[in-house]
Amino acid sequence: EGFRAVFSEQGTGSSQMSATKFLDCIARLPGCIGQDSDAIAAYTQIPISEAIELLGIGVLPETWISLPRSRWPKDGSWDNIEDPVCPLVQNLYGHPLAGLLWEKGSQKKILACGFEKVTGWESLYVHREWQIFLSVYVDDLHAAGKAENMKKMWAALRKQKLMIEPEVPFDGNIYLGCQQVEIEIDAER
Repeated sequence: EGFRAVFSEQGTGSSQMSATKFLDCIARLPGCIGQDSDAIAAYTQIPISEAIELLGIGVLPETWISLPRSRWPKDGSWDNIEDPVCPLVQNLYGHPLAGLLWEKGSQKKILACGFEKVTGWESLYVHREWQIFLSVYVDDLHAAGKAENMKKMWAALRKQKLMIEPEVPFDGNIYLGCQQVEIEIDAER
């Protein structure tokens, strides 16, 4: 009808397949490796109290939620309340700005480790000193670079309280629906 569409829940960055393939190539260079990791319960890692710092004042209204009975206080203090509600204190899957809060919060932690955003490539970072690239797609982390610095990079992310699964090598792992497998090429063919 001629109206402009606004999709606030689409505020997160995209991961570009070209960035993923770029990292796949870097992982095959001499002295380099590639590893993946997943963030644990990603969205819930960001407290709502950080929303103002991450998004600005007034962007995220105070939100109240109902909890299932299994999550009520064990002391019985809610037992006589008909429909108890409480303020939302952790970012939560399903909230309209959950993805954006996670993206901004995780980005803050990544930058604090010495990474820089790569200009023109959403969700791609470089750590120049460690010679490592990191691509992030929602809760999936895809890193490639100098093998000698990879453990240091994962440790730095964890030190920033980015809760992530143990890292796994690219070879045989599936990332963005693609399974990477190293093959031998017969040069004589």
